[in-house]
Amino acid sequence: APPAGTHGTSSIPLAPAPDALVWDVSNFSLVDGHLVLMGRDEEASCRSRNRTGSSISESTNLHPAGSRRDPDLTADERSSRGAGRSTESETPPTSQFSNVKGLLWKRLWERKGRGVPKAEMPVVTVPDGESRNGSWESLLPPPSVAELDLTGDNVIVRPVHGSIVGEKFCFQIITGEGSRSFGCTSLAERDRWIENLRRTVQPNKDNCERLELALSLWVYEARDLPPRRRLRCHLHLDGTLFARTTAKVAGPDGELFWGELFQLAALPPARALTLALCRDDNPGQPVASITVPLAELAAARQPLERWYPLSGPGGGERVPSVRVRGRYREVRVLPIVRYKELAEFITFHYRELCARLEPTIAVRHKEELAGALVRVLQSTGKAKSFLIDLGVAELDRFDDREALIFRENTLATKAIDE
Repeated sequence: APPAGTHGTSSIPLAPAPDALVWDVSNFSLVDGHLVLMGRDEEASCRSRNRTGSSISESTNLHPAGSRRDPDLTADERSSRGAGRSTESETPPTSQFSNVKGLLWKRLWERKGRGVPKAEMPVVTVPDGESRNGSWESLLPPPSVAELDLTGDNVIVRPVHGSIVGEKFCFQIITGEGSRSFGCTSLAERDRWIENLRRTVQPNKDNCERLELALSLWVYEARDLPPRRRLRCHLHLDGTLFARTTAKVAGPDGELFWGELFQLAALPPARALTLALCRDDNPGQPVASITVPLAELAAARQPLERWYPLSGPGGGERVPSVRVRGRYREVRVLPIVRYKELAEFITFHYRELCARLEPTIAVRHKEELAGALVRVLQSTGKAKSFLIDLGVAELDRFDDREALIFRENTLATKAIDE
């Protein structure tokens, strides 16, 4: 089935438009299945490359749900605390979360007309330091911006490649009403938000069988291009743009080198990958393109590298081509209870397992095995012991050849890299 029909969002794009609006996730909190905007200023909650500022770099306490606290205190929060508790750091984290949660619901009730009457006008401080009267309803953004319901059907949470929105660590939430992109300050923060949001959308996720789709693609170079043209390579899945390279100028000989790696995870079901060369000043009209069936990239156990000839609208004497190396993976994930015995075996017998497999498997398999072992043992709390034991075994094996320690393609070296 096409991706849109699979997810039930036929009118909602699966990927954000280039240079789409990105919201600062530090201004949001996850409360009872709703993603709620804590800041009152809608413009201040939007991220831009020139406005990443101190509010993102400041260290803030994390909620139990994994969201970030808003560093600014409201007038209600200050008035609800005693004279000796003026700073946020003096309040225990649990009470901080309770106070913020209660304040959020108070705001929502007031906006919906179930709280205090609208005639009651609280005093609020505006950015220039002056005070004025105004209702909560006039200060809060519209409901579609201030609150996002994650309890409905067909809610999708997925990472977004930075080349689309212009920021590095972003994710996207797709609902029946539309899609919205959020920016984080680090990869770890983004992954934590995605995991927490997915568990909110599907609390029983670990007990359900699912299919995870991922594409790894290296876009190396192109040749026989129009000289001195500033070009990008766009990556489309079933017609939807998911990533693009940086814009570079082709040389006088028509050669262009990118050397960029794209790791696209949590993809919707798709059939074909389209590589399109586009001018930076006119991205809507591809110079040349090629469509590659994803089944071709999924059939090979190792990444497939090829030169692909591109077909253009004009058709000149030289046919442009692009060199890429890619792998498409369809991983069927079973309910977590099915992995219990395997996890126990790896946790208690990884020494014997690595000793037996080390001399018998190829280097490319060692890298994949070491990565899988590190992830499994990280989840069971044994990754540190695993790395120490492999390191000690490496020292014993190369006792008289110190120059080779951690310099060969061993499981220990690959696990440390992972």
